[in-house]
Amino acid sequence: MATRFGKCRVIAELGAGSLSTVYHAVEEPLEREVAIKALKNTISTSSSFAAQLLREARLLSELCHPSIAMLHELVQTESELYLVLEYVAGPNLAELLARKPKLPPEAAAIIGAAVARGLEHAHDRGIVHRDVKPGNILVSLRGDVKLIDFGIAQRTRKALSALPEPHSVEFHAFGTPAYMSPEQILGDTADARSDLFSLGVVLYQMLTGARPFEGEDAKDKRASTLRIRRAPAAPLRVRAPEVPRPFERVVMRLLEKLPADRYASAGALAEDLEELISLRVRGSPRGVLARALRDAGFAKTQAPAGEVTEAAEPPLRPIYVGFAAILAVGASLGVAIQLGDPQDREAARAGESPLELSPQGRGSLRVVASPWAEVSIDGQHVDTTPFARAIPLAPGRHFVTLTHPDAPPEQRAIKVTSGDELLLDVTMRLRSVKIGDAAMAAEAASHGGGT
Repeated sequence: MATRFGKCRVIAELGAGSLSTVYHAVEEPLEREVAIKALKNTISTSSSFAAQLLREARLLSELCHPSIAMLHELVQTESELYLVLEYVAGPNLAELLARKPKLPPEAAAIIGAAVARGLEHAHDRGIVHRDVKPGNILVSLRGDVKLIDFGIAQRTRKALSALPEPHSVEFHAFGTPAYMSPEQILGDTADARSDLFSLGVVLYQMLTGARPFEGEDAKDKRASTLRIRRAPAAPLRVRAPEVPRPFERVVMRLLEKLPADRYASAGALAEDLEELISLRVRGSPRGVLARALRDAGFAKTQAPAGEVTEAAEPPLRPIYVGFAAILAVGASLGVAIQLGDPQDREAARAGESPLELSPQGRGSLRVVASPWAEVSIDGQHVDTTPFARAIPLAPGRHFVTLTHPDAPPEQRAIKVTSGDELLLDVTMRLRSVKIGDAAMAAEAASHGGGT
């Protein structure tokens, strides 16, 4: 392994491809951590392969965005050619999914929105990435998201026509088949919407743990490229019924065969994902991702100062509207949930007796609130949804109040039986909804409006 590249001292090798090797290094005397992408020493610096690395550097020099790993420097000598790049402390998305195949919808949306913004920046400059996949998306321990590896990126025809030689000579290479768009597979010109198809595959994989065109039928021996071209994507709701329907519609739109049927731009996609995030995440989106990495075992320490930590108020407020399995369990247990009358509500507000959270002969209550709510029982605050734990309660009658700053309070009277677990599933009646009003209303109606 190389030990130095100019003023950069190598710490470790991060990975290698057919043309280059990537290292973790420290740039001296700044003591700045960097990544070195170096042409292999078996390849001549005057070869066409070296020209590909030079081309990547030229493209990266035109890009400056928080969601794209930055190029610090290009070094070219008679014997060496390497890029000095921004170092990201954290795994790539492929490594994260290897440990945690399915991510929470809000975490997937945050990653997708960040990548979409990075792609928007590149597309606005006439650059198509052409290899969007989990291995080319980094998630830092601080919760930042970075798109990397523009090795086979290509300029659009419009961008090419505006550039003089030699920049108009583009490198043509094959991407990663499982993430390629139908038009890429057929050899047609890839544009911004091709990157969006690839990002759709990544989003689908984050939500379901599988790629959309992977055959569930063991008898289906067709290559993945053939399925991408001809077979419809497996419905996301079948593989992940818990994913909110508005999010499902975003992802499935990205996977349309015809580019014209997908989002017109990465910016439009990012806006929709950010609207969905705003309904589900309270606090720092970076904190959501940092916590996801800790949950997967990548970060043992607390989040950086200013970020959401596990001891802080939970930052997630997802709208989990697909809890069919939980509802079925609740029905089998004979859930007794009803609206309280005014006297019941008054008693609850007064808190006539202290809430006992470790009772003898207890039953329990699970609370699901869309999009989220503060939960009080018998006049005492318990927690803020979403939380996975069941609340232990003494047998008998209890009064539950759910509050949200943009919705009127929802109050319920429940009857707890020893040994039983109840489910309270309530849709908060928001005074304004930022995205998909009609769709969200239909979704709430399909689940009984929370009653």
